[in-house]
Amino acid sequence: MVVVALIAVLTLVGGLTYAVGFRGDDPPSVTTSPSLVDENPAEDGPGLAPGPDEKKPQPVPTSGAAEKVKIGVFRGTHPDQVGEFEDWLGRDVPYAVDYSNRDYWDDVADPGYMLRAWQDTGYRMVYGVVMLPARDRTVTLAVGAAGDYDHHFRRLARNLVAHGQGDAIIRLAWEFNVSKMRWELTPEDQTDFVTYWRRIVTTMRSVPGAEKLRFDWNVNNGGETYDSTIFWPGDKYVDYVGVDVYDISWAEDTYPYPADCTGSCRRDHQVAAWANIENATYGLNFWSSFARERGKPLSMPEWGLWDRSDVDGRGGADNPYFVQRMYEFIDDPRNNVAYQAYFDVNPEDRGRHQLSGMPRSESRFRELFGR
Repeated sequence: MVVVALIAVLTLVGGLTYAVGFRGDDPPSVTTSPSLVDENPAEDGPGLAPGPDEKKPQPVPTSGAAEKVKIGVFRGTHPDQVGEFEDWLGRDVPYAVDYSNRDYWDDVADPGYMLRAWQDTGYRMVYGVVMLPARDRTVTLAVGAAGDYDHHFRRLARNLVAHGQGDAIIRLAWEFNVSKMRWELTPEDQTDFVTYWRRIVTTMRSVPGAEKLRFDWNVNNGGETYDSTIFWPGDKYVDYVGVDVYDISWAEDTYPYPADCTGSCRRDHQVAAWANIENATYGLNFWSSFARERGKPLSMPEWGLWDRSDVDGRGGADNPYFVQRMYEFIDDPRNNVAYQAYFDVNPEDRGRHQLSGMPRSESRFRELFGR
């Protein structure tokens, strides 16, 4: 495959630097969920409110698949806040997402504070794990591919087992197709990346008690030019194809909203943004097809709204349309989503994701994903 270098736009579109089984092609049987229609839409709000020239949204078909998809959330290293999210949503949230410090090898191999925080909480953990520590400038993919770093990942696996988390899902080098976290991958890195990934997975799986560890090959959604599939490490080294998705766009007629854009105008921009999220060359439809071809379930380890009004306006902000379309994608059994997790934290100086700051989207999320 011919791959061009990662472009600056993809770097910006990328997910955050912190930092789910039915299959087949037959159309699913559906029922109708009337709760998907705004009964009292704001007259000119940013979400599903119809303008004077816009028809009221119709009820959305549901297959029931979404209820079988494991749901998770990221709320930092705070089990109590995941519990609060469960209480608000009115259902169990069995998966919790977290990320350790990653400055040096000790942070990667022995994140004791984090493992202790989640020990005996009952959540299945989904951990973002780097391949290379951020502040050690001597480390390289090539050295990792040669096996020099195997002992760090063996140590990590032993620590996971010791803290009762031998069934964790490891998002190894999550969003590796975005320039961050000690690398900007190029096609020349393909062999080293793939070899190193295989070494890490083989090493961690070899630790007694770690046989149930699962590995999520996790890209950032979107883009027209960057072919992440050249970094596929092989079917036996991957358990999930993960895609991180945020309501953000640089495509034409999407975001930022024009001045004085309300009602149907905002909806038009939201519809255009979703079309790009779903149908870009490497958008959601591509990744759903890729996972199906590889015989792997799809996951969505990070997804969220994005209010970037104080940054660059490139997000949809309080956009229940995005929440609804994510629900529809997750609910489509042809996408075979195994687990999904909402990113419910506001990063400093990077805009806002938390549902509590977007009331119309918060209400829609609870309608769709709650009980």
